[in-house]
Amino acid sequence: MFGFDPITVSSLLILAGQSLSCPTHNATNINVIPRTEAVKYDSSMTLKEIQGQRVDTVDPYSFHGKTVTQAYMSGRIGLEQKVRLEQSVFSRSNAACIWYKTIDVNLYIEPTIVIAKEIYMDPCMRKAVIGHELKHVRVDREIVNKYARLIGQKLMKELKSRGFEAGPFDAARTNEVSAKMQRVVAQILELEYQKLGIERQERQREVDSLEEYESVDDKCPLFEKKKAQIYADILK
Repeated sequence: MFGFDPITVSSLLILAGQSLSCPTHNATNINVIPRTEAVKYDSSMTLKEIQGQRVDTVDPYSFHGKTVTQAYMSGRIGLEQKVRLEQSVFSRSNAACIWYKTIDVNLYIEPTIVIAKEIYMDPCMRKAVIGHELKHVRVDREIVNKYARLIGQKLMKELKSRGFEAGPFDAARTNEVSAKMQRVVAQILELEYQKLGIERQERQREVDSLEEYESVDDKCPLFEKKKAQIYADILK
């Protein structure tokens, strides 16, 4: 079962006859930054070579047909995190407090449009196919912007419920508690990243509709006449 590690009162140090509390500190600074690199283009593969590449597209054509992949967008959505903690130690009581100072999350895409040589060499098809693949890039950008906001909200909600800090606790447990606080952030991000992946897959598959494929082909009627020759080796 998936769950978040609790940082609760049960982990705190209760010192008989003493009343300790963690020192006042600045609010946790949470930064979730979406980033999109410039689109790169790769036309080094032939149509036949591209057919051997694994793509996530669900074939919109009928079961008995055969689909030819002309191009695809390559590039995952990446997530990087950096958590900075600060601590205070009560030397007389051998107790400690730890709190989140900053949490930085980078959510980014590095898109590459891979287009077959034969398609790239035809000006009309090059424009039509790249136009289609840029729709996939646009979806990824929308997803990254959306989830940057959602991740920031989720981190704030989950960590606020934990007070953004742990302590006072036995100072001997400092490494253990620090690791747990780091792990909580990682778990929150992992769950949100899984949600992002599911929505991304659904949104990207909507782009690859039968109507969209036919619209791309309809833009270049002269290329249709060349298909039999160009696709000969692939449609055997």
